[in-house]
Amino acid sequence: MLKINHYWPLVLVFIFALFLRVWKLDQYPAGLNADEAAIGYNAYSLLQTGKDEFGHPWPINFQSFNDYKPGLYFYLVLPFVKVLGLNVWAVRLPSAILGAFSVLVLYFLVSELFSKKAAFLASLVLAISPWHLHFSRGGWESNTATFFIILGVYLFFKALKKPRYFMFSALFLLAAMFTYHSARLVVPLLVVGLVFFNRKEVFLKKNFKGIVSGAGIGAVLLFFLLLSMTGEAGASRFSGVGIFADQGPLWRVNELRGQHQNPFGFTTKLVHNKYFEYGLQFLDNWLRHFEGNFLFISGDGIQRNRIPEMGQLYLLEIPLLILGFYFLVKKKPLGWQSILWWLAVAPAASALTFQSPHAIRALNMVIPLAIITGYGLFGAYEELQKKLKKPYLAALCSFFLLAYLWNFSFYLHQYYVHYPKIYPAAWEYGFEELSQYISENQNRFDEIRVTNHYDQPYILLAFYLKYPPQKFQKQARLTPRDQYGFSTVENFDKYYFGPIDWRAESSDKRVMIIGSSNEIPDSATIAKRIYFKDGKTEAFRIIEK
Repeated sequence: MLKINHYWPLVLVFIFALFLRVWKLDQYPAGLNADEAAIGYNAYSLLQTGKDEFGHPWPINFQSFNDYKPGLYFYLVLPFVKVLGLNVWAVRLPSAILGAFSVLVLYFLVSELFSKKAAFLASLVLAISPWHLHFSRGGWESNTATFFIILGVYLFFKALKKPRYFMFSALFLLAAMFTYHSARLVVPLLVVGLVFFNRKEVFLKKNFKGIVSGAGIGAVLLFFLLLSMTGEAGASRFSGVGIFADQGPLWRVNELRGQHQNPFGFTTKLVHNKYFEYGLQFLDNWLRHFEGNFLFISGDGIQRNRIPEMGQLYLLEIPLLILGFYFLVKKKPLGWQSILWWLAVAPAASALTFQSPHAIRALNMVIPLAIITGYGLFGAYEELQKKLKKPYLAALCSFFLLAYLWNFSFYLHQYYVHYPKIYPAAWEYGFEELSQYISENQNRFDEIRVTNHYDQPYILLAFYLKYPPQKFQKQARLTPRDQYGFSTVENFDKYYFGPIDWRAESSDKRVMIIGSSNEIPDSATIAKRIYFKDGKTEAFRIIEK
């Protein structure tokens, strides 16, 4: 085992983690999803006008698709757009950098709790984690929130020795809540556990000033956060994807009540009611995040969030997780209860939505899982070192290392070779080439009609065309919310978005019509075909009238 007396191995791990997160970042994932485009374009709009895409000056929550995205990541992206311009690099690079720094902070957190050797292993596990890598390489607010949570937790344990750090811990934990919706539930639950399980150390007399300063900063920021969540901004997101948007439990209640002789009796209502059914739904959703199929076999069901033939973690990590739980409970190192509590509450916000398990909303799960995995590896080595002779131990370690390398290599192969081909539309690839074609030819047309077959096409076109925000703010209007609580923009300037019926278009105007292969048949006179990353599947067909 390496004697980690210096930080150079950690520096190498950090460089490796950063390389994995930034290499060909503009090409993989292949394309740019609508949420990333919204972040980039709103940052661009702020730089140009001091207002978001709909004319709100310097908002805390961005209206966007009427989902009112927490705004801190938008502001982190802003200087990158200023320096790099409005492009994929500018949107994704902040997340990639913070993903690498998460590896670094995790080392210091686990060093504070366990040991430097366990910390090194945990940080290495996170550096190559499929779950963490995947969401470090996109413009995901959840990844940034996860960084702030790790940093806040580290500073909390640091504050038990140096109370002045309570203030900084509160600052970064609140920053997570200003970054991502899920953190607004997870962070308070996590703080309750941190305080409860470390209450003897927290409530020492020497900590009084530190706690007061931390609570003061927390209260002020929390006040502004709650103020920003009044009205539509507070209820919009949950009303769309929240568990209560799923009518299934209500139907179940009505079905069960109908099986009684007196469906409206007191006992019937007491036994079969929406609170009990939604409670069961929440519990089922929560448990799904710990299923082997999600963690190790197939991962998230949404194509954008998964890698083909892989779970969120490596198969090889199953025994390490089991060992990690065993050694935590057996040895009871500092903070072990807090780590288990973190794992328990991490998917709470995700479980309150009807899309469960959900890898993005439960992303912060990866941190306690990496800690437990690293501690399992550390504990296993310590035990084997006592029982095996050095040649056998070296052979076993070499075999295990090769197995881990195979798992890691398989992930890289799936991500860079197969992912963009098996799920070609997952990241809305093709809009960049489409925008270039439109830019070169739009002056010949009175109208440009674009399919809404893909998610929020208006923002992708505005992003790639670098459409002037001053003009966009005056023209764009959001539609009423759909069944999931989202809105869109149906037209701005000469661009119109909706289903394509190419035969119905008026012939008295010069019109460019852009549709999917399902909307424009082979029999049409197709001026241009745009393909997905695989080079075979068509993303767009363009006809000109």
